[in-house]
Amino acid sequence: MYNKITLLGNAQDAGRPQIGCIQKCCEDARQNPDLVRNPVSLGLHGEKFGIVEITKSITNQLGMVNNLDLSEIWLTHAHLGHIEGLGQLGRESLNSKNVKLRCSESVVDYVMQHPIWKKLVLRGNITFDKYFSDDIVPVKVPHRAKDFDTHALLFKGQNNNLLFLPDHDTWEETLELVGYDNPKEWFSSLDVDVVLLDGTFWNNNELKTRVQSRVPHPSVTETIDLIGNRKEKDPRIIFVHLNHTNPLHYPYSEEYQKLTSLGWEVGEEGMEFNL
Repeated sequence: MYNKITLLGNAQDAGRPQIGCIQKCCEDARQNPDLVRNPVSLGLHGEKFGIVEITKSITNQLGMVNNLDLSEIWLTHAHLGHIEGLGQLGRESLNSKNVKLRCSESVVDYVMQHPIWKKLVLRGNITFDKYFSDDIVPVKVPHRAKDFDTHALLFKGQNNNLLFLPDHDTWEETLELVGYDNPKEWFSSLDVDVVLLDGTFWNNNELKTRVQSRVPHPSVTETIDLIGNRKEKDPRIIFVHLNHTNPLHYPYSEEYQKLTSLGWEVGEEGMEFNL
């Protein structure tokens, strides 16, 4: 169904700069528009156009792809940054007609408990559809499952396969769930050519105003310790969903240079991937 994917955002849910943040990372982005980042989202191109995640920046993100008509939305989960753009489909804005919302049953239940989003369903702005297709396969992963579950999405193409995994708690839990000992072994089993991977934090000491252990994500340093240098047959691993504090936002940082010297990449808005 889809033959190309565009990366429409590379930041964690709140984007960059982040509301209330007066740290250098956000002040830099306020002063330099080139450092502003949208929350993570994908554009899906084919006979019709779809997106993965619907963020607060949906207006700008659709503008990046010439305001194509939106036919469907895939969600990995329902944390606010991945779903809050739904409100833009209502009467006050687009007033869409029957845009398909593809998500897990627990996310369906969560949407229907929300008074504003429930109205979108009742008014026909969105309609639920099955959470799988011949070409898009959800893969369950552990990620703060109190209110709903979380999935990675595997896109199968004629030429390339792509795995989108922007959020999970720990490699230990994820690998145990999928039944592999190492991320590369898991990626190989899925026959993926590209992995858009959770890179929220560079290390485990990044947040200064919150207890970072309460915001579980594998750090990039943990991940590269597991995957090492890129070898000839390894997929492209591209880190996305970067927190506003992540030094990987700066291409000339030591952290960015270390990551790329290993053969891995940092996601850039506008990147395109053929399937």
